[in-house]
Amino acid sequence: MIAGMARLGSSDPRQLGPYKLHGVLGHGTSGTVYLGRGAAHRGGRKQLAAVRALRPELLRDRQLRARLRHELETAGPKLDSPYVAAALGCELDSETPWTASEFVPGVSLAAAVAANGPLPEYAVRALAGALCHALTALHASRIVHRDLRPGNVLLTTGTPRAVDYALGLGRADLGGPDADGAGPAADVFELGATLVTAASGHQPFAGSILPSAREDPDLTGVPEALCPALLACLHKVPESRPHPVELARAFDLEETAGRPGAEWLPDAVLRQAESFAEAARGLVGRRLFGR
Repeated sequence: MIAGMARLGSSDPRQLGPYKLHGVLGHGTSGTVYLGRGAAHRGGRKQLAAVRALRPELLRDRQLRARLRHELETAGPKLDSPYVAAALGCELDSETPWTASEFVPGVSLAAAVAANGPLPEYAVRALAGALCHALTALHASRIVHRDLRPGNVLLTTGTPRAVDYALGLGRADLGGPDADGAGPAADVFELGATLVTAASGHQPFAGSILPSAREDPDLTGVPEALCPALLACLHKVPESRPHPVELARAFDLEETAGRPGAEWLPDAVLRQAESFAEAARGLVGRRLFGR
């Protein structure tokens, strides 16, 4: 198994909502993510899903639950983007609250960079274009991602996907400081930080990226041609950051984002993605995988 992926343990649930669980995909700050299989709330054939068991203490605020439910159940299904993992459903009032999204057989950008170093410039440009399209689709549906970081970007042999949108639960929603009110401009800021990591292998800020603690970004190792657009993303004034549509044109000069990752991702990253998919097949069984 790859790091973070494992078979169900004795303390893991076997079912969440309509999803039978087959294994653990990983752990995050908001809860454990399982590989599930079952019919989505909208009906239809059974499908694989990434089912996250949320920590109940994150959902004590009634307004937060209402916002999350609205975005995942109402706005989420309206999204039609090849760059965003589709929301499949949620149950936020049960003893074990959960959300479900389309299962994406890919490796996280964080894991890819940790294992292989920064991506080449042409791959960063394609990835940037894909993520700009993802944010455009989210914002058009009146959804703010709230947690766009390397761990929530999945690289596949197809198109990259932004995952776990609307689940940024640890910032303004819980009464603490956040990046510019967790609005669309904050997503653009996080996009810039994520792309710096992809291009250089390190984060642009040594400590917190919150406005009160923010310093000038460290772009050491970033290809010079990418720096102007990245600095625009990381502008300290939210209103001065470009719209994702503008950024897509600035980053993805050859409109590579729509091409399969197999055409522009380094071979080592593609092998990682394939290994992830193979490990998932081992959890759910080849007979059921992809059906």
